[in-house]
Amino acid sequence: MAIVGALARIDPDHVPDVIRRLETLVGVTTFDVEVPAKIGLLIESSGVDEAHGVLTGPVRQTEGVWGVWPVFVHYENDRAAARQVVSESV
Repeated sequence: MAIVGALARIDPDHVPDVIRRLETLVGVTTFDVEVPAKIGLLIESSGVDEAHGVLTGPVRQTEGVWGVWPVFVHYENDRAAARQVVSESV
């Protein structure tokens, strides 16, 4: 299992709506980071490639998401793959 932590910059005029939309995505959990117009995301998936696909696909394409940056990856099976995900901007 891969776990990716990310920071998302979102439309400040529609924060509750954007959070609701993100929380409908499979494997995505949101959390408050106490910074206006930014939220934390936790993405759980079977592997790093799948998590990256969720981040660059459904999360990034969610209406009201202005940008997403992975900041943490845990994947015990492949540390090199985990590092690569964190070093890429979305």
